[in-house]
Amino acid sequence: MSLEQLIHERRTIRKFNASPVSQKLVMELLLKAEQLCPYEGEARWRYVYAATPEAREKLASYVSEKIMDSKMARLTLNKLMKSFHKRFTEAPANIIAVVKTDPDPIKKKEAYGTLCRILQNFQLLAWEQRLGMVWITGPSSFIQSEQFHKRIGLQEDEQFVGLLQIGYFDKVPKGRTRTPAERLWTAVES
Repeated sequence: MSLEQLIHERRTIRKFNASPVSQKLVMELLLKAEQLCPYEGEARWRYVYAATPEAREKLASYVSEKIMDSKMARLTLNKLMKSFHKRFTEAPANIIAVVKTDPDPIKKKEAYGTLCRILQNFQLLAWEQRLGMVWITGPSSFIQSEQFHKRIGLQEDEQFVGLLQIGYFDKVPKGRTRTPAERLWTAVES
């Protein structure tokens, strides 16, 4: 498959089948993805991996904990929360990507950008293996909460980048219509 075709065909996958995802494969793909993104010095990021049923259950509880703090949420969102909890426990593997922060804003942005490029490459390499994923970053209260960050072991000098749910899939979703590049183009006139 050509790189252009791979990029064009890759989709976000939210519904996985029950096939287990090998930790070894995930690590190999992350290593390849890192090798495709040259960086200076030592890696300024780390990954938290949750793939066993117990680890997925724990992660699901971390995510729902903040939302369920509210009595109103418990009463009104119970059915929704069960569905949400199921989504987290049924994803065969989860990776939480974390980057070290730096007092130098340029170094901080470079480390964050490098990790994002690594995760994009990881998604493409995984797609070649028929391994799909969804990258959750959202500003929503559950995943960007101090409580969630504490539960996953985020250090004071680290920043949460995203949670990737990973698994094999049976059906590829249809692609969305994309905005043509020329509609996003601005030329600086002399």
